[in-house]
Amino acid sequence: MKIEKIILNIVLSILNGLTFFIHPKQNRITFISMTADHLTGDFYQIDQALKKEGCYDIHYDLFQIHKTIKGYFLYFINLCHQLIQMKQSKLIILNDNNYIVSQFKPKETKVLQIWHACGAIKKFGNQIERSYPIQGYDAVLCSAPYWKEVYAQAFGVNSSQVYVTGLPRIDELLDPQRQKTQKEMLYAKYPMIKEKKCILYAPTFRGNMVKGFQVASFDMGKILDALGDEYCILYKFHPLLPDIQINHLRAIDCHDEDLYALMHVSDVLISDYSSVILDYSLLNKPMIAYIDDVEEYDQTIGFNLDYRKEFPGPVCLNERELIDALKEVYIHSDISRFQQKYIIHKDGQNTKRVIEKIHELMRG
Repeated sequence: MKIEKIILNIVLSILNGLTFFIHPKQNRITFISMTADHLTGDFYQIDQALKKEGCYDIHYDLFQIHKTIKGYFLYFINLCHQLIQMKQSKLIILNDNNYIVSQFKPKETKVLQIWHACGAIKKFGNQIERSYPIQGYDAVLCSAPYWKEVYAQAFGVNSSQVYVTGLPRIDELLDPQRQKTQKEMLYAKYPMIKEKKCILYAPTFRGNMVKGFQVASFDMGKILDALGDEYCILYKFHPLLPDIQINHLRAIDCHDEDLYALMHVSDVLISDYSSVILDYSLLNKPMIAYIDDVEEYDQTIGFNLDYRKEFPGPVCLNERELIDALKEVYIHSDISRFQQKYIIHKDGQNTKRVIEKIHELMRG
């Protein structure tokens, strides 16, 4: 164990002991995130629904880590703050794994893991080697029965603690009025894409917090030149990756844009092992996988499904295959089966089911 982790554990243990007198307020809920300093996605949808009901005292601990000396110091301070927040709250809602929950969870506090994806194409959490075990969750939400055992392994819970509610963000994705508004906003901002065939490129990252994050990308300029002027690429890399600029007029950096808005204006998605393929499948649009490192990835990280067999579209191992696939884009016949297996709730009631689960946890 590194000296920094030893010092952190000593400080948190002392703080935990000194605050023995703090107990949870019975109507207090706290949202905790380490990936964004404001409410987004599922957090935003749940927060709005809870506020509308007006039943609970809602608090927030939203923090984004920056890899600087100041950033790490603020992260340390935030962990101390999280420990106090958890002791004061009847329920903690997370969208990512959390060190304090796994190491110092108060016995009287319950923890709901929303997770930040509709599934897990690649192995994660306790399924892979990590610096500390994931534990301490009382309930985990998922999008289909298929994920119950996967999430049980990854989060250190029983499969009976994993609930198939669907995620609130899908209600937003499939809302027709929301789709219309988002498309109009993007067309106003990028008028040139309205007359183009829009390729959305949204891959996941490689690496980790310790070794750093990278992206395995293709040559966007080469692909666009091969396809012709009627195409453009809207690219949005994973939030953990640094902003990467591509020097081509028809390659548009969309790292600040809403991913669902980009999905709505796009004609086809290119991705890899990212869970965005689950969300995108619900739009019944064509998808292409670009996975030139699939053998290495399978051996080092691994998958929670037979990727090459299950992916509902062309699977490309090099740029030549990718160009050919883009020239003959089609909606794969297996996309309906893919939806039914991996992301089942499309009825607009996901938020309602999640709120009911929160009520149940607060009563319990």
